[in-house]
Amino acid sequence: MDDKLKMKKLLIISILIIGIVSISGCTGEYNAEINIYETEDIGNGTYFEITDDELKDYPELIRSISGEECTKSNYSSCELNSDEFERLSDFFRMKHREYLFSIDMKFENNLNDNIIDTELMNTFESNGFPLSEKYYIITSERNSWWIENKANSSEYIIWEINDELKVYKSEYIEYEFTKIGEHYYNIDFAEFEYGRFW
Repeated sequence: MDDKLKMKKLLIISILIIGIVSISGCTGEYNAEINIYETEDIGNGTYFEITDDELKDYPELIRSISGEECTKSNYSSCELNSDEFERLSDFFRMKHREYLFSIDMKFENNLNDNIIDTELMNTFESNGFPLSEKYYIITSERNSWWIENKANSSEYIIWEINDELKVYKSEYIEYEFTKIGEHYYNIDFAEFEYGRFW
């Protein structure tokens, strides 16, 4: 078989493989949707607040609240790309934890290397949250670290936010609503891949 025919067959096979991967969704690309329902009465419902300064960092949330480029009925439904979804979901996970204190950025290398040294232990203790040799660090993606104890229960999460390392309690706080300005919203996220919801 001559070289031109071999190349032609390889090209056809490559195109077929790319097509199959794209159709099957194996590329890892996905979009998400954010659904926002404004409510007038939250009754005794619990909520967390997003400040004006925080809102400025999330134009996709501003766009969704305003309904810009969104489907509107009795709620606003907007598509997010994967980067927007990851940023917003990280932010919402953070807002569902109790903020404790901030630590110096100089600890970032130790956190990345999973090292709890004496200086970090002293910093936690001076803020009223002592660590001991029983604690260890699990590095997560997107600039976050979990500090757990030997019993495998998570104690703290550290997030890097705007060049600052912020320490939170790891326990998840359940909230029913989100307050933005003077308005209350029920905000839901849904991920989907190539039009198919996960």
